[in-house]
Amino acid sequence: MNTTTRNDVKQLASVIENLARQVQEKADNGGDLIALSEELVRNNVSFIFTIGEVFALERAGLVGKTVTGTTVSNPNQTARNYSNHHNVRDSRGRFTRKP
Repeated sequence: MNTTTRNDVKQLASVIENLARQVQEKADNGGDLIALSEELVRNNVSFIFTIGEVFALERAGLVGKTVTGTTVSNPNQTARNYSNHHNVRDSRGRFTRKP
């Protein structure tokens, strides 16, 4: 997965600018503002998160680097530890070990 760059921020800013112009035109012409306003809000939220991501990556020095995910196995065998008490109850209704 590639990290977010300043170009992504610029693209979102231009989309927001275009939507804001369309909202102004609809307001002047008496058109329906709800759909455009909702789209504008969605893009504004995406813009805020993208700016935050760019800021965090620049602060960490990861700009321009590729981020890779690592699949973690179950090193502590947690599923085995909890499997002894899964859906097995004694006569009083408390969880107990499997027979």
